[in-house]
Amino acid sequence: MGSHHLDERRNALEVATYANSMRVALRRCGVFQRAKTDKAVGLTLPRDADFEVYRAAVSLILRESGILRYAVSSVHASARGSTDCSDALKALSQSSSVIVLIAHDAVVSDDLRVSLDHLVEVGRVKPYHLVLAAKTVLGMMITRDEVAKLFQHPLPLILAAFRQKRPIEVTLQKLAELPQRSEGNKWEPRIENLAGYGKAADWALELADDISAWRHGSIDWSDVDSGLLLSGPPGGGKTLFASAVARSCGAAFFAASSGQWQAQGHLGDMLRAMRKSFRDAIAAAPSILFIDEFDSFGSRANLRGDNAAYGLQVINGLLELLDGAAGREGVVVIAATNRPSDIDEALLRPGRLDRHIRIPLPDLAAREQILRTHSKANLTSEELQPVASATSGYSGAALRQLARDARRIARKERRDLRGSDFMTIVPPLAALTDSERWTASIHEAGHAVVGLELGVGEIEAIVVARQAAHRDDSFAHVLWQRPVMRNRPLQSYLNEIAMLLGGMAAESVILEEIHDGFGGIEGSDLHRATDIATILVAGHGVGELCYYSIRGPGDLEEIRRSDHSVRQRVASLLLEELNRAKGIVQSRRDDLLLVSEAVLVRELLPGVEVAKLILAASTTRSEMET
Repeated sequence: MGSHHLDERRNALEVATYANSMRVALRRCGVFQRAKTDKAVGLTLPRDADFEVYRAAVSLILRESGILRYAVSSVHASARGSTDCSDALKALSQSSSVIVLIAHDAVVSDDLRVSLDHLVEVGRVKPYHLVLAAKTVLGMMITRDEVAKLFQHPLPLILAAFRQKRPIEVTLQKLAELPQRSEGNKWEPRIENLAGYGKAADWALELADDISAWRHGSIDWSDVDSGLLLSGPPGGGKTLFASAVARSCGAAFFAASSGQWQAQGHLGDMLRAMRKSFRDAIAAAPSILFIDEFDSFGSRANLRGDNAAYGLQVINGLLELLDGAAGREGVVVIAATNRPSDIDEALLRPGRLDRHIRIPLPDLAAREQILRTHSKANLTSEELQPVASATSGYSGAALRQLARDARRIARKERRDLRGSDFMTIVPPLAALTDSERWTASIHEAGHAVVGLELGVGEIEAIVVARQAAHRDDSFAHVLWQRPVMRNRPLQSYLNEIAMLLGGMAAESVILEEIHDGFGGIEGSDLHRATDIATILVAGHGVGELCYYSIRGPGDLEEIRRSDHSVRQRVASLLLEELNRAKGIVQSRRDDLLLVSEAVLVRELLPGVEVAKLILAASTTRSEMET
């Protein structure tokens, strides 16, 4: 890619972006030290790196830093996988200050390795590298939202879209208008192409860097995160995530599950199938071994009856394989579950699956990207955003099914897909009535007032939306900032129960009727309050000194079901805290109504505004009393 083929400003932006991505690696090698110490530095570049751009980036860094003594050489890997290090060795024989750019897949020869003072990995270009380069080269400020939209596309396309004097809005529009291309009918994304995975995506990108460093001998396998438990709702894209991680890491991908192993036959057959999966992954290292339905192995603490011996041997066999007694170097195990609390604790200890990340349902931006990808059509953001808004609460799998159904509608009518095709399947956002929003405002203000009175935390915001998607259960809620307590007093648990029941208390006192929003489903106010009360009664001896072993949420339900006295004490404790919450609501009725009216009008009321309202009302009352 010669510079004469590029817009000069864009070329400068590209080189500056890559230069920003290289500075950390060069700093780790001591290139910027004030003392003129000769260094022989090897920089292993990311996969598919453009050597010409990286060479120009190194030259830019050295020139800007006033460091002119370094020669720059390179090591390439041929199409057949062989590596020729002769040019780099020649440069090292002629100069004591050399920077060697090394291809990602090149095998560094022993004589080159011992000649280098430092051999480090150059990380991939990250969004902030482009933001800084755009500010420096183009004088352009790019916001966090804008750079997030930019990096939904491959970096070469992003850089190509930047033109002299082109506003960032136009650049984003040009990228958004690109047709979605696919290689054949199979969609095989890398983790960089997926949205909505949050911390899991960050972990995967760091893993790709670490595996590359391990490949080149820069780090030991003990420094690589080789086990991850991935949890989340069904249809959240856990299998897609694991396969995308493998592609980003340049690793082989193997998939298995408890059901697949068990289908091989009796206990001995299942254990042999488990060992074979691990052997295959080890033979192809580096590799990703994905184990689905991980909770189905169960926990040794819950094994009962005739199957206890069978389950115990299976779990022990899995523990042995995860420990790597037979050598698991180069194999990363990603296990997926919908119920992490059902997994044996020993499987989650350090050296096994010691990292646990929960994948949430996709947010608005992720839903739009998933719909865009699976629609396989050139749809604008204006067409997709209403669909993304109306599908709050949808999993990735549900969104993919929605896209298939919408494409089917377009095929039947022998035309291109339209945004309106989605909306013939998905109910649009429904406007909430004034009565519904008033009830919700009273309920959330109850949580807020009771929580503030008891010092549960600080309010970040109270939300009561004007519209809601048909699967959206979170159109009204209070966001809390909670202090971290190392030695938590039991009273704080009681205060939290009262806060959770504060919505119900407010409805009872203010509206004189209770609605079904406080209970009825897992994760509701009543469910959470009941679990906390069970922990206090059965785990901390509140009400009567006793102790039950509580390993997870399933144990709480089992304790309540099996022990009538615990169930009675939990019910009594909940009633006490509900009455306490009602007392607070009655004494602070004016504050609660003030907050309810404000959030009804504002839709989103920041915590600072809540505090100001209550303080102003309190000051007014004090002045009237005096």
